[in-house]
Amino acid sequence: MESKNINYLPALDHIRAYAALLAVFYHGLQLFWHQEAYGELFRPTHWLAVDNPLLAVIVEGHTAVALFMVLSGFIFTYGARGRNVVYHRFIFNRFLRTYPLFLVLIVVGLSVLPQNFNWQALLTTLFSFANMPNHLNVPPFSAMFWAVSVEWHFYLLFPFLLLFLNQYGRGYLLGLILLFLLFRLMGYLLTDQTVQLSYFTIVGRMDQFLIGMLAGYWCSQGSINRIKSWSFPLSGLLAVMILYFFHRTGGWPVENPYRILWTTLEGMVWALFLVSYLSFARLIPEKLSRGIASVGIISYSVYLIHFVIIYLLVTKGWYLDFGLSVIMNALLNTLILALPSTLLISALSYYLIERPFLRLRTKYYR
Repeated sequence: MESKNINYLPALDHIRAYAALLAVFYHGLQLFWHQEAYGELFRPTHWLAVDNPLLAVIVEGHTAVALFMVLSGFIFTYGARGRNVVYHRFIFNRFLRTYPLFLVLIVVGLSVLPQNFNWQALLTTLFSFANMPNHLNVPPFSAMFWAVSVEWHFYLLFPFLLLFLNQYGRGYLLGLILLFLLFRLMGYLLTDQTVQLSYFTIVGRMDQFLIGMLAGYWCSQGSINRIKSWSFPLSGLLAVMILYFFHRTGGWPVENPYRILWTTLEGMVWALFLVSYLSFARLIPEKLSRGIASVGIISYSVYLIHFVIIYLLVTKGWYLDFGLSVIMNALLNTLILALPSTLLISALSYYLIERPFLRLRTKYYR
């Protein structure tokens, strides 16, 4: 996505596209499979277990959120070395980027489910705490709001983080990563719980933004030109194997002490994936590159809207039986029904809601 503040790299839109598509297939597999297997929408206690490493990546496709967050840290920091951010302009740009569609979905959700209106819940969500209890609940429109809130917690901090990075160097961000690891350890010792803290909050996700910033800072020094294209298949393989290990140890629902370290490891793997892809993407033919990037451009709409589409298809029974396994049926319904519908509606929402506001953004770097 082109910006007045960062030189355009089509490969970054590719990464957005891959993360958005992974989120679509993750929710499609989980919801279609669960409905056919158990006759209900979803329950974390019925977590799908598979032996295929590639399929395990889709089962644990919630990792797309981690990829988005690493990407956010990377994009804001890449090319910003030695420069600082005009705080109010940066926040204004982020508001124009995220809030128009966010507000539209809030209005649509409340219009469909007016009985769910509550002033406290509405204000909690509007002020970036949709990841906390008592947020506005208008399913399925509000299903992805929590991630927008965590992103905003990072946006509010980023100009300061960049300032301190420019002043004190990379050691400052590494120290913050260690500090947040200790915070998660304290949380676990107090509650014996890790999923809520590590997955849904800035305390759990901060590492991923910071690792993205470190990757962006490193690439901004010209190191991006030293990356070899052959490193991308290796980083992709590493991502598959790490996620397969995570899946075989119980996956997303499991409360386990190693979750304290998981988001850090997850962020490191996706940072390697991102950086190596920047070199590999140069080998992709231009027409194919533009096609992939076009999905990345509408990825925010895809992320917020895809769950609504899948929810409707599942709850209304608008899906097909291909006579195959439950898992294959779920994947094919996602590919044939959910994905095209999501891309079509997301393209409309991008061009009619997002893009007019995006064109109002200003320069925010000094």
